[in-house]
Amino acid sequence: MNHRTRKKPIVVLAVLIVLSFGMAAQVGPTPFSADLTAKDKGGQTMNGKFYFSGEKLRIDMNTERGNMIMVHNIPEKVTYMIMPQQKMYMEMHAGQSPMMKRAPDIRNLKSFDPNNPCASLTDTTCEKVGSETVNGRSTDKWIFTDKKTGEKTTAWVDKKLHFPIKTLSQDGSEMDFTNIQEGAPDSSLYEIPAGYRKLDMGAMMGGHMPPQ
Repeated sequence: MNHRTRKKPIVVLAVLIVLSFGMAAQVGPTPFSADLTAKDKGGQTMNGKFYFSGEKLRIDMNTERGNMIMVHNIPEKVTYMIMPQQKMYMEMHAGQSPMMKRAPDIRNLKSFDPNNPCASLTDTTCEKVGSETVNGRSTDKWIFTDKKTGEKTTAWVDKKLHFPIKTLSQDGSEMDFTNIQEGAPDSSLYEIPAGYRKLDMGAMMGGHMPPQ
């Protein structure tokens, strides 16, 4: 299997990670950074670094084709995929691609009820099933259920960060935060580096990757 065909699962996994945080967002999310390990339903693993400012988040990923960065602006609902080796980036808006359409509505982040993380998600129900210590952090354990498919996702929401620091989906995909550091990351982390060229998103999702 060549790099081109193996690249797309990592890209999809990264986008869905960025977009999934709305389901467990609560009032007053606390900025933090952490190491991130994620695995998709096919067993493909991605390691990286996660940064969250409260309104913007960034994921640094180590992939077979090199490093990749994803920055998501929550209020504006726009995601940037940045490729340092090629000095290029892509811009993706909610609803403009199949992946973005799968995202929960996170325009009103502050409207989420801390006692009901899925209150504003019309197609999802959630149930608190206990409290546990995960990666040295105190969390509430929630089970999210998709009303249409019945698929369940378990999320361990950090009581202080108001963020899911571990998730386990029914399809076998997982996400785990370790080495959590509280505090706002440097604002420059969410900016596109000067001199980077904008790449057509359709070309990349069709498998036409720029050369390294």
